[in-house]
Amino acid sequence: MGRVYAVASGKGGVGKTTTVANLGAVLAAGGHETVVVDADLGMGNLSGALGVDPEAGPTVNDVLAGETTVEAAMREGPAGLSVLPASNDLDDFGPAAPANLEALLESIDATVVLLDTSAGLSHDSVEPLRVADEVLLVSTPEQGAIGDTVKTREVAERIETPVAGAVVTRATVDVDPDALADRLGVPVRGTIPEDPSVGVAAEAGEPLLTSAPNAPATAAYRRLAAELTGDESLEPAESDEPAGDEEGGESTEADSEAESTDDTAEASDGDDTDGESDPEAESDDEDGGGGFLRWLLP
Repeated sequence: MGRVYAVASGKGGVGKTTTVANLGAVLAAGGHETVVVDADLGMGNLSGALGVDPEAGPTVNDVLAGETTVEAAMREGPAGLSVLPASNDLDDFGPAAPANLEALLESIDATVVLLDTSAGLSHDSVEPLRVADEVLLVSTPEQGAIGDTVKTREVAERIETPVAGAVVTRATVDVDPDALADRLGVPVRGTIPEDPSVGVAAEAGEPLLTSAPNAPATAAYRRLAAELTGDESLEPAESDEPAGDEEGGESTEADSEAESTDDTAEASDGDDTDGESDPEAESDDEDGGGGFLRWLLP
């Protein structure tokens, strides 16, 4: 097992699944043996972002239920990426035991493993953070998303899993990464600009690398991959860089309208099926099951 990153945030709809799919594709295409695992056991949609049919064979849920092996559930994804999809059948949620995730990861032979986690605070969402080597936070620049991401950082710190930093998605030209880093309490390792190509790729079930190789968001995910691994060969070539501002040029009114399509498309991402969840509802989840995690965030 190589380096395991849990890609996490407290709120759904911020682009965790999009980040796992696109970061994974860039790493795999760049020669890093990479596996992406959908650890959102109830509402996973990582497979949809990568054009993988979860019904075509066993899933992560089956592995965690002790019914099959990792090798049997592994699928071939785009750009040489290996995918462990979650089931989209609600009946498969109950038998899947998150406590078996560590054993599942130990049986994966790869350089990098990216875990797509669920939103909120529950045993299902915290266990991936516990078993990962590092946590990579994902947030939009909005105040509510940042507040929930800070809570996720605090959970990672309490269970003593290092935080690799944060990725800020849907970043406009006026976003200040240093100011966001101060608010999040961790370095911002990459900013992903608002880009209509993100929604188009999600609808097509393709990573940006194949759907829109020269898009601003694609270049941003390339820079993120290089930043995390230290592999400068993953950086976008000059011919791949978009014209104008390095992080995607000036945001136009048309781009903003197209981005609203992205919001809908990203809402189908595994973490994103929850959308902008109600803080009161998340609080109810936290107190469910006998008060699990009350000790984490008193």
